[in-house]
Amino acid sequence: MSDIKKNLDGLAAQLGMFSAKSLLPGREDTGTKRPKDISGDVQRPSGSDGPDGMLSNEMADQLRARMGLKKEENPAVSRSEPGADAPEISALLPGEIIGDAEYGFFLYRRTFPGTFAMGRVPLGAGLACEGRQVALSACDDTLRDFNPVKACYVDTETTGLAGGAGTVAFLVGLGYFAGDAFTLEQCFMRDYDDEGPMLAYLADRFAQFECVVSYNGKSFDLPLLRTRFVQHRLSTPFAEAAHYDLVHAVRRVWKKRLSDCSLSNIERLVLDFHREGDVPGYLIPQIWQEYLETRDARPLEGVFYHHAMDILSLAALAGHLSQCLAAEAGPVFHHAEDQLSVIRLYYKNKEYVSVVEHARAFLDTSRVSDDLRRETLSLLGNATKRLGQYDAMYDAWKTLHEEFPTDSSGAAELAKFLEHQFRNPREAARVCRETLDALFKEQGPAGVTGDIQVSALRGRLKRLEAKLERQQQFRNGGRDIFSDMQE
Repeated sequence: MSDIKKNLDGLAAQLGMFSAKSLLPGREDTGTKRPKDISGDVQRPSGSDGPDGMLSNEMADQLRARMGLKKEENPAVSRSEPGADAPEISALLPGEIIGDAEYGFFLYRRTFPGTFAMGRVPLGAGLACEGRQVALSACDDTLRDFNPVKACYVDTETTGLAGGAGTVAFLVGLGYFAGDAFTLEQCFMRDYDDEGPMLAYLADRFAQFECVVSYNGKSFDLPLLRTRFVQHRLSTPFAEAAHYDLVHAVRRVWKKRLSDCSLSNIERLVLDFHREGDVPGYLIPQIWQEYLETRDARPLEGVFYHHAMDILSLAALAGHLSQCLAAEAGPVFHHAEDQLSVIRLYYKNKEYVSVVEHARAFLDTSRVSDDLRRETLSLLGNATKRLGQYDAMYDAWKTLHEEFPTDSSGAAELAKFLEHQFRNPREAARVCRETLDALFKEQGPAGVTGDIQVSALRGRLKRLEAKLERQQQFRNGGRDIFSDMQE
């Protein structure tokens, strides 16, 4: 290595290069040649009374003014040291340091009674979560054994949304039911070196639960935590735990009506809960970075509030959704869009008996001919078909065709039934022709071309017409009976 360094120093000397440390006062790099001092050849500006190669204080102030920079009030004091008016987090929140002062994290633990309400829904509703409704809303049969007492509600606040090895979860929250109360633990990193003890504590806490409940945790929170555990050479404590991601359940039930299924919007429109003095989520990473520089923890109080409300909302929302799906006395979902979404949910889970029950109840109360009624009739027809209830299936497809003659999928299903069950190809052809004529009348030539379902309906009509023609020829004695069997 010494020969390489000599070669590099020699090359630097030939090119007139020099090291940065040779420019510092009182420091000389003997391995490289210092550039010629030309300060004597240049007239220095007036007022530049600083050391050679350095600006005077006056000129430095002028340069800062031109660049729009502010002068440090007290540059001799490190910004990492808290000032007299910059309290640390332990002075603002009644938590504790887990570990020691140099190698530990801040834990803020609180307990909320089950009567504590998130809008119109108490936290205790989370204890009423039943495995059947949880599995139904998640479309995941592994959650049928869901036990709210053995579940933890998880949320993180991070240094960014990019993910990957450079993103850190500086605030990790765990919520869980103990008796009739809900306990919330917020684990906070006062600096980057607090992450190790915080993850070790979280590993022990996660191991006590069988299920994790989150909001978009499958895509963000848990993969991020898994990365942090791996980087600290810790096993992932929730690898074998079931995961109930509420964001997917919420979208299945309320997205058709609300579109925006962010947790804050669901809180307002479903739980009727309105936050006061909340910190916008996009500001939270910046607040933590500023805390690392100033050690002023006062802005973090809003971050802790935001984070706590996220986790409390999860518990209330999970209970509310489970209770709504479990209700039997009348429709709990008062909006037509939500009722259709529940019918879709039963169909997606292949619970066709429930599809038929809820679809008929919806059709009895909804007389408006719109897309909601059209889709409900289609779901009813498909569900009765899979149950083998062919009379009910025929009624559903017939009603769909009469009310929505341009629905090509409904016309195809009705034509299939008429041809193969009623042995009436003539009526099946009529249904196909009526739908194609209605599409042409409504949309012009574009309505009967291009769409794959419409093209399939045209092909079905062509085959039915050919079949009818062969039957007519046979009746007239023009063909052998076995010609029909070649179809």
